[in-house]
Amino acid sequence: MIPPLTEGQQSTLSCTAPGLCSGSVPEISWTWRGAGEKDSHITGNITAFRTENLTAVTQRHSSTLTFNSSAEHHGTNVSCKVSFTNNITTEETVTLNVAYVKEVKITGDTSVKEGETLNLSCSVESFPPSLITWTKLGFNRTLNNDTGTATLVIPNVTAEYFGQYICTAKHQNNTLMKEVNITVICKYTVKLFLHRRFVVVFFIMG
Repeated sequence: MIPPLTEGQQSTLSCTAPGLCSGSVPEISWTWRGAGEKDSHITGNITAFRTENLTAVTQRHSSTLTFNSSAEHHGTNVSCKVSFTNNITTEETVTLNVAYVKEVKITGDTSVKEGETLNLSCSVESFPPSLITWTKLGFNRTLNNDTGTATLVIPNVTAEYFGQYICTAKHQNNTLMKEVNITVICKYTVKLFLHRRFVVVFFIMG
């Protein structure tokens, strides 16, 4: 039995031997396997064995595994193996789903020339996937939103697009934000006027 798992919180898994046992007490062991790894016994965690007397001759045997959930546990497999006498064994394997969220990351050029395309990407590693939203400081509307990763593309940039852009990630009850300042490089037209003794240069914003 697996409760909802959240990073940073203590979690307890339960494993119960099948049927109502009589006679010798079975051995219950826990193992886990990460992606592409071999099975290994879980260390550094708390395991507890419990026997519940149901009748004078039958008992229910169970074991609990308590550990602190982390993002590293997400996607790993945990197995519970029950061993009886006469080499009789049975086991069950489950995949852990741990709710977690990492930091927000923004990639892309923060300096763009007029007429070019502004291309920014915002992403956050999390489970379940986070809702990513792009906004601009001073504007009351969403520029773009997506799940997991959101790309902001603005073609033919003009000077008015400079300023602070904000990426917001919403994950369950958490909200994470990261800002980036965009600089727009204006184009100039250079004209030369010849005079008898010097050259006059005019820079005209275009």
